[in-house]
Amino acid sequence: MRHIKNFLHNINDVVLAIVIVALAAGIIYWRLQIILDYPKQLAEQQAVYNEEQAAEAEAAAEAEAAEDAAQEEEASQETAPEETPAEEAPAEDAAAEQPEG
Repeated sequence: MRHIKNFLHNINDVVLAIVIVALAAGIIYWRLQIILDYPKQLAEQQAVYNEEQAAEAEAAAEAEAAEDAAQEEEASQETAPEETPAEEAPAEDAAAEQPEG
């Protein structure tokens, strides 16, 4: 009986050590997978960031182009009234060509 009791106590220590080592190995493997997946996660985040920056730059360029077009349209509308005096200029040229007297 004593021999069986000592055997169980000795085996119990070994089993407990094996369980502890297995748990430690499992936790290390689990965390190692998360650590090894981190560069992929960073690459995905960087790609999303770059796409957002490109979209913002494109939107800014479109807005700037729209502003430029509006300014050009305003400028063309402002120059339209100035062209009418130019039509009067040939009459003045004709008067200048006539001899005096």
